[in-house]
Amino acid sequence: MVRRSVVVTIAYLLLPMMLLAQGGQIAIRSSAQPTYHVSAGGLVTTAAYSLSIESAATGTGFRLLGWCAGLSNATAAALVTITVQRRTTASTGGTACTAEGTSADCAITKMDPGDANYGGVARSTGTLGTGGAVLDQVGQTIGEIAAGGTADTPGPAPVCVSYDQDSGKMPIVASGVANGLSILVSAPGAGGLAAGSISARIVAP
Repeated sequence: MVRRSVVVTIAYLLLPMMLLAQGGQIAIRSSAQPTYHVSAGGLVTTAAYSLSIESAATGTGFRLLGWCAGLSNATAAALVTITVQRRTTASTGGTACTAEGTSADCAITKMDPGDANYGGVARSTGTLGTGGAVLDQVGQTIGEIAAGGTADTPGPAPVCVSYDQDSGKMPIVASGVANGLSILVSAPGAGGLAAGSISARIVAP
């Protein structure tokens, strides 16, 4: 019984290396690659809000590890849809995300200070480029902000999706300033607080 337990333990410890040797994709594969967190906060939620990320002009593009979206309740309960979609032309306008930004507006931060700044462009709630393939769609019901002395419904928890936790490929965006993707949150509606947020984790090898 003891010998079998030791064998099982060794097999469990060796599994990540076995997966890598066979071309499997697990979270630790990206640990040595330049990793960036693109985030925007304090977004108005009475209209749709978004985060768009575009590749650098040269290089290998980027991969989307995952994303989170923060929502707000509104005057009336509603269904919000979060759409992740490829973009085949560059976005414009909105708030450009600053490298190593120090404000809550929009920032692109490298996880390792020793890496170079991200070479592409990101912006919040701009005019999105031409839509390509839809990569993901998630629906979420938001609550109602009560009137008068009635207690408000607690705000919805952030919606988060990870693509680097299984053996499938992560969404890949090729290099070139016209290539990108967007994370778009449909408007919660009237009365929504300016508390929307969107963040994304990417690797740009």
